[in-house]
Amino acid sequence: MATRSITAEDPQGATQVPPAIEIIGVSKRFGSTQALCDVSMTVPRGASRALLGRNGAGKSTLVSLLTGIDTVDQGEIRIAGTVATGQDERIGCVYQRSSLIPALTAAENVLLRNYPRGRAGLIDWNSLRQQARAELDRWGIGELADTPVAALDPVHRKAVEICRALVVEPEVLILDEPTAGLDKRDGERLFDLLGGLRERGVTLIYISHHLDEVYRVCESVTVMRDARHVVTSDLGDLPMDALVAAMVGPDAPATAAARARDVGASNEVLMTARDAGVPGGVGPVDLEIRRHECLGIAGLEGSGKADLARALAGLLPRSGTLTVAGQLVPAGSVPAALDAGIGFVPEDRHHDGMVPGLDVSENSTMTAVTRIGRRLAAVLPRVIRRTRRDDVYRRLAETWQIKASSPRQSIAELSGGNQQKCVMARALATQPQLLVLVNPTAGIDVSAKASIVATLGNVLDDGAAVLVVSEDPDDFVLCDRVLVMFKGRISTELRSGWDEKELVAAMQGAEQ
Repeated sequence: MATRSITAEDPQGATQVPPAIEIIGVSKRFGSTQALCDVSMTVPRGASRALLGRNGAGKSTLVSLLTGIDTVDQGEIRIAGTVATGQDERIGCVYQRSSLIPALTAAENVLLRNYPRGRAGLIDWNSLRQQARAELDRWGIGELADTPVAALDPVHRKAVEICRALVVEPEVLILDEPTAGLDKRDGERLFDLLGGLRERGVTLIYISHHLDEVYRVCESVTVMRDARHVVTSDLGDLPMDALVAAMVGPDAPATAAARARDVGASNEVLMTARDAGVPGGVGPVDLEIRRHECLGIAGLEGSGKADLARALAGLLPRSGTLTVAGQLVPAGSVPAALDAGIGFVPEDRHHDGMVPGLDVSENSTMTAVTRIGRRLAAVLPRVIRRTRRDDVYRRLAETWQIKASSPRQSIAELSGGNQQKCVMARALATQPQLLVLVNPTAGIDVSAKASIVATLGNVLDDGAAVLVVSEDPDDFVLCDRVLVMFKGRISTELRSGWDEKELVAAMQGAEQ
């Protein structure tokens, strides 16, 4: 809701058109975390502005303030000259994660927040289809108005989300990782659609980790780092190496390696993958990991790194061969991967990693059923089975330093860091030889990260190997070397001594 209007005048007294967005000295704190600190930026009307920064830089917090989800602690946000104090229809946002309802049609999703109604208050379905089709026609997909979203291809679903944001005619549209989940062809189609938005005078704020997209879509860029504004510049004045340096900062560590472990030829090769690939453009990839070694696979979203990790864990079909400790591992089988000694921690603990309705003991020991007694499970009294499960859990909780009031506490009641520790404990419950981790420290605080890193160091000391798959440089703190994936292939190998600028540049596809 907007409150008061503010306009400026030039020295001759002529009224100037206010910028689309003015952020003036904005600060925001969540508990002990300073999410934004004295941030100021201005976005002119009709501009296409990139908003960049590493994970945790403050981008998401800034978006939540612009869209009215959160309120500022200090400072002021103005939209087209008016001070904003809540949600404002002049700001539209298309989030990275789809918020469409799959069972509804494209038309029903487009007008979801404002269905037209007749005199009796009933939904006017003819008017709904006509209004939605008019918006979809701007994108050349009006014929899909009556198609359920579940049946649309990814780029059309993205177009429907944008239409839903535009149907109220916002002055500013925020796009958060808009090409996520799109292949190259669909990405090109989306860029064409965004060109039409610019011609209509819509102000764009574009958030992406893919810098090649930024240079294609945007005219200017604002970089944030450590909750602060770093630089705003025309992209024509800021080459990619300077942009990477602004994102990373002058105090980036010279190397990510935090251990002085010598992983040399004397250590046994534990896992070997030859010509490994996933249908849809990942691979072929060759990997080799030795005991005691922590190997990183870095890459932006869409590089294929997460699909490769899931294929190694048996969750996706896989081509090529995979051996662990000399044992050939069949493709596409989670039980076979577990039997071979592969533990897996998925990228999204909320969606794939835990069962909210179960307690911490049950969540942490799911993979250890055979050690608890699968054959006797049907005949042992429940209290005995529970006691054995709790014994396993207590050992895991001590190893991972899980803080819970009791084994019976619901996992949904734990902090994000302790939930992640439970998910990791479950992967370690089978005493795997190879632990595969995807985005292992996403969404957890600093102390939880330090605890997880310390435990992983012990896992390596015990002779296992760890494969860390991420796009966050901080996740590679234990890695002896890092492989970078770009467009489904391994493009670069970074050994001891690499710095963060090299890593970020390699993930963007820069030649080494």
